[in-house]
Amino acid sequence: MKRLHTLASTAAMAATLAAFVAGVLASPLALAHAALKSSQPAANAVLEHAPRDIQLTFNEKVEPAFSSIVLQDAGGKDVGAGKAQVDAGNPLLMKLELPALASGAYSVRWVAVGPDGHRRTGQFGFTVK
Repeated sequence: MKRLHTLASTAAMAATLAAFVAGVLASPLALAHAALKSSQPAANAVLEHAPRDIQLTFNEKVEPAFSSIVLQDAGGKDVGAGKAQVDAGNPLLMKLELPALASGAYSVRWVAVGPDGHRRTGQFGFTVK
């Protein structure tokens, strides 16, 4: 009888631990990383006119000191005009002002660090006709 009681309490503890672990893994803080939601220009876009800036929108605010956008031409040369800025009115939006772009293929590389300190990176391309 005592052995049955021990097995039942061990099973109850295991179930409680499993529920706790599942709760931690499913919590927003455990999954909170700055992920790219949208971009202007869009990935793989073919544009009639060169954009004046790159705009990246994330699912959470990004830390300006640790986040960046780099634009490169087809030859790998950086062509952005200065440092990317996080919008003061919308901390989910990061922008990079651009000089006049010539026709050609471009690559956008970004780094976003959210409030949790996790670093995410990504890249996409677009073309100016």
